[in-house]
Amino acid sequence: MHIGKLTTKYIIPIGIFFFVALFIVGIKFFVIKVGVDQVGVRTRIWGVTRGIVHKDYGPGWHRAISGIDQWDLYDGTVQTLELAKEPSYMGQRDARREAALRTADDYDVSVDMAVKYQIKKDEAWKLRQNIGVGERYKVIVENETRDIARSVFGKMVERDLYNPGEKRKRAAECKILLTERLVPRHVNVIDVLILEMRFDPQLERKIKNIKLAELDYVLNQSKALAAEQRGITQTIDADTEALAQKITGDKERALTVLDAEASKRITELLAEADKYLVQKKAEGDLYKQQRKADGTLLIKYSQAEGERLRREALAGLGGDIIVAMEAARNINLADVSISSLDLNLLDIDDMATRLGVSDTKGKLRVDTKTFKQIQEMLNQPKGTDTTKPK
Repeated sequence: MHIGKLTTKYIIPIGIFFFVALFIVGIKFFVIKVGVDQVGVRTRIWGVTRGIVHKDYGPGWHRAISGIDQWDLYDGTVQTLELAKEPSYMGQRDARREAALRTADDYDVSVDMAVKYQIKKDEAWKLRQNIGVGERYKVIVENETRDIARSVFGKMVERDLYNPGEKRKRAAECKILLTERLVPRHVNVIDVLILEMRFDPQLERKIKNIKLAELDYVLNQSKALAAEQRGITQTIDADTEALAQKITGDKERALTVLDAEASKRITELLAEADKYLVQKKAEGDLYKQQRKADGTLLIKYSQAEGERLRREALAGLGGDIIVAMEAARNINLADVSISSLDLNLLDIDDMATRLGVSDTKGKLRVDTKTFKQIQEMLNQPKGTDTTKPK
């Protein structure tokens, strides 16, 4: 129990302290940290394979055993070399000044410029091997920049110093030459910028006077050209007005001709339409009269045919049946005494024969319609029926 309390109170805290101290010592003497904006180059001082390791180490923790490994850290971001009289310190913070040069027409000029560059990817170990440790590569970049600036901008004359296009052209040429020189030094040139050009006041006044003279010359030329163009414009205006009047007259004339032709065509079309209407109306009246005559003829023919058929019917058996039917209609059964033993009123054939229909075939055939008419006549109610069978 006493040993457990002692362990909890002393041994565990001591162990934790020892582990933390060991971790700190390990980080201090066995590990190095490469920042996110850095590139690490490792050199083996002791061992079988001594020398610079042919590899760039990116951000993170890497082995750094004291006495065995040596590390050099380089800036892996885009760097700025600023050669200016009053630098903004966005690049290296030292006493560097602008690039001083002499033009082709023997004038002293100072150029403020900025160079954007970066160590080439995966070649920091080559830079360490060929140039050396530290910031020697920055000195090389500055020296090469100054040398190329003197050779490129030294070709300019006083007229080029105020020409923006010429400045951009010289800056592009400077970038090309600087790239050719720094690529073997494992440095990539991103861009070359011309910030400002300064020269002595006497040259500045001379350049201003030249520029003013050029501007006056251009102004006079512009005025003369404007006067010439004004005369041309007036001539064009007169020609345009005449052309517009001619076009207006031609338009009105063409419209008059088109209107006359359209009126003539409309009149012709209306005449043709009236002619067509009269012709079709006459044809319609003729067709109507023909059909009406055909209908009248057909009606007359049907009436004649009906009369002929009626006469034929009356001349034969049909006439006898009609006479018998009229006789049956005129019989007043209230005044006649009929014996049912001698006469069967429901025997149609016998009744037809008794009423005067001749029976040439021995048997009379009465159609259903005639039979129904006779039956309805016999079934009519009587006011005073005194008939009794005997």
